[in-house]
Amino acid sequence: MRDHLTGPGRMPLRPGPDPWAAFALSLTRHLRRPGAVGAMQFSAPPESTGESARCTVQVQRDGSSAWVTYRPSGSQLAEEMVLHRSPGDPEQIARAVIGTCHERMRVPHPHLLTFRCQGEIGRHTETLGLTRTDSVPIGGDPADNTDAVDIAVEVTGPEDVRDRFAAIVERVTGDAPVVDEDGDLAFTHVGHTIYVSFTEDDPSARLWAWVVRGVRSRSETAVEIGKLNRDEEWTSWILDGRHVMQRTTLSVGPFLPRHVQFHLERFLYTFASTTDVVAARLGPGPGHAGRGR
Repeated sequence: MRDHLTGPGRMPLRPGPDPWAAFALSLTRHLRRPGAVGAMQFSAPPESTGESARCTVQVQRDGSSAWVTYRPSGSQLAEEMVLHRSPGDPEQIARAVIGTCHERMRVPHPHLLTFRCQGEIGRHTETLGLTRTDSVPIGGDPADNTDAVDIAVEVTGPEDVRDRFAAIVERVTGDAPVVDEDGDLAFTHVGHTIYVSFTEDDPSARLWAWVVRGVRSRSETAVEIGKLNRDEEWTSWILDGRHVMQRTTLSVGPFLPRHVQFHLERFLYTFASTTDVVAARLGPGPGHAGRGR
């Protein structure tokens, strides 16, 4: 067999240019273009289920902020914040997109990506060399399209977050939550009170509920909640004194409705399916009521 790679008179193969580096340069130039505001969503090739992982870039219309998010294949709600930066750094935004598409979505070449846009960012995208799959008019309102690019919202403070979170609680549970004396949202689920707390300085929301009020043994409880935390990816159990709470903390700045709804539904499902078993196994100890209401 002839050796076409090495030997006398043969030229060794040399590595070709990195296609992702070229794409990063094109995307950086595109994001630097004046008026490039709106949302751009990149999709990986569909899997056997027909689902695709997605990476979304969004630039606020007033130019105040930009962010990159990642949604894994098969998840309609889970949305992870990858980067939140000023749009004045398009190179870093482009690097976040390339890292998400290439490393997390496992797309081997940028030309395998497809994309769609919303807003002025959708102009002059031919320089990216990708196939567009949308037919959304430039500058169209996301509300006009049932399959619009996911839009995150910049929030103004804890009260704004609380109002937006309350709307999602009502959508998921069918009942509007109340605001308690601490400023938390409170609502009932499977006979227990669920709380959502917000802070002034940190753009986060904390979903939590008491599972057991007064455990029989702190050491046994520590072992049990260690097992629970090992097996559960999205929420955690905390031993607070002699009480056990279930808790999930999530970023809400900017506010991603799909992200919030996913974690709320996951929290409620996990609470309903585990709390009775955990409470029966761990408590109550003498003089305690057992579960918070």
